[in-house]
Amino acid sequence: MKREYLEKVKTIDGTIDTLYECLAGESGEPRNWELYRFLYHPNSKMIRYEEDFTDGEFRPQYMSPYDFTSSIGKYMEKIKKTGFYEREIHKIKKVFGPIAHVWSTCESFGSKEDMENDNPYVRNVHSIQMAYYQDRWWIINLFWYRETEEFPIPNEFLGLD
Repeated sequence: MKREYLEKVKTIDGTIDTLYECLAGESGEPRNWELYRFLYHPNSKMIRYEEDFTDGEFRPQYMSPYDFTSSIGKYMEKIKKTGFYEREIHKIKKVFGPIAHVWSTCESFGSKEDMENDNPYVRNVHSIQMAYYQDRWWIINLFWYRETEEFPIPNEFLGLD
């Protein structure tokens, strides 16, 4: 474990900021997947709520951070023709002792230029469960869903209420 990694997980905000930073990059740029996996508890799950391409039904799809970095991560680095950047636009934190639940609303961009021009291609809401022990915050589960016409992001999750 790298000492500089521990500094990034001392706070909830630092952990979430690092989550987004690890994903960012242009097509063909390597990401720091070692640091990305370090954010997660060894038994954590990443759950995307998206269309299952086998039957077209929307459902939760579970993976480990290792599965994510080995499949989607490689796609982001090597195959995807655009970059990938996410910017958090609002956060709701609820903390009770050593456990936390964070609603993190973000926008996704295909390039740094798109981000500078405020041109997202999608917005998502991330539901992030976290635990504090061993002098650091761990991501226990990360569950996300993208905004659709049927399910626009509520004002509360945009900081507009």
